[in-house]
Amino acid sequence: MEKMAETVSGSRYQRLHHMLSESAWDRRSVRRQLIADANAHFGYACALLIDESAFAKKGDMSAGVARQWNGRLGKTGNSQVGAFAAVVRDRAAALVEGELYAPEEWFADATRCQDAGIPGDMGFRTKGEIALSMIHRLRREGLRFAYVVFDAGYGHLPWLLRALDGERET
Repeated sequence: MEKMAETVSGSRYQRLHHMLSESAWDRRSVRRQLIADANAHFGYACALLIDESAFAKKGDMSAGVARQWNGRLGKTGNSQVGAFAAVVRDRAAALVEGELYAPEEWFADATRCQDAGIPGDMGFRTKGEIALSMIHRLRREGLRFAYVVFDAGYGHLPWLLRALDGERET
């Protein structure tokens, strides 16, 4: 895997790493700006796409790493999985939200969670529960989208479909 600095012209790796992983920045302000930009660019006629992606990992110290399905590899392997939300219209897309999925086994070991930086008040949630909370949060924070789409992995969760239908999300 190449360092992000190697793909971003003129960047300095240490500064970029610090900004992304260690600096204190107002996440709410960044999210507000991201939502305002997405609304301005995509308008209301866009879809909110929910999907997941997995990242192969070695070892077991990174948050959420476990033997789990990795669609990018096409097999089960040691991976981190994240659920993501993007607004899409025509041939354009913008990522607006993402959350790490941590398998239930992680929450049985508080020390492991603490060592990996998982907040102590965070508990296990399924990928479907993460998806629903992202949809609610984005709608509450003002993101405009006409409907929600996701793959069969989420589409086979009847409780999720009923929840969205009950909220008049299409």
